[in-house]
Amino acid sequence: MIIHTLGPEATDSCRAAQHYERTQPGDIRIELHDCFENIIEHFNDYQGDCFLIPTAFKSCHTHLDWADIHYTHLDQLKLVTCFCYALDPLVLIRRLRLAANAAYTHPSTAALMKDYLHSIQDDAVIHYTDSKYLAYQNYRRVRARYVITNQKNVQLSDNEKIERTYTPDMVWCLYQILKKNR
Repeated sequence: MIIHTLGPEATDSCRAAQHYERTQPGDIRIELHDCFENIIEHFNDYQGDCFLIPTAFKSCHTHLDWADIHYTHLDQLKLVTCFCYALDPLVLIRRLRLAANAAYTHPSTAALMKDYLHSIQDDAVIHYTDSKYLAYQNYRRVRARYVITNQKNVQLSDNEKIERTYTPDMVWCLYQILKKNR
């Protein structure tokens, strides 16, 4: 069995796929992709393989979320199983000095960022990325003021402070990709 999901290895999606692989019998191979949209665009190439996605998925490219994928592809995706697997702890980091007035996050955690910014009355511009891992990479590259990312990705400097920590559970859906009925 081949499972297509979001990469790189630092993503929660990869960890959830590895968890599934450890708990199931049989030969399972995990293929990581840059974004979920790339997997969806190639469903026809992956017939017979599996697709793993969190129910909190939201696209940073289109107005697409997990429900849209589930219902739009009813004829091409068969839900095999769902399981609960916690995300790595998330942190909201604030750069203390000399920072661009920007915040980076994945669309699925945007509500956390918006709530925090509202609570401190900050108007930082929110930028979205394909993963929380990429959010952290962009935050560092741009020297942005805020980011929400997985705690394990962080190398905190003396110019940064963890403002919030979150430990969410997540529901994951594993689908088999079927031949599309026309």
